[in-house]
Amino acid sequence: MKGLREEIVELLREKPMASTELRDVLMDKGLTFSPLEFRETLAELVRQGVIEKYPDYERKKFYFRLKS
Repeated sequence: MKGLREEIVELLREKPMASTELRDVLMDKGLTFSPLEFRETLAELVRQGVIEKYPDYERKKFYFRLKS
């Protein structure tokens, strides 16, 4: 079974997503994780340069995408 980190990267390969969308899809897939673990994993991926966080001013949300 893939870990939280791998699942996040796989989902972001398909399309950019807000953290709430990511969380919902991951939970629908049956992954179990705490809110803190989820936020820390996203932050770690951003710090490592794997993904980037950017604002969507129309939707007034931050989105995540794979860094190219």
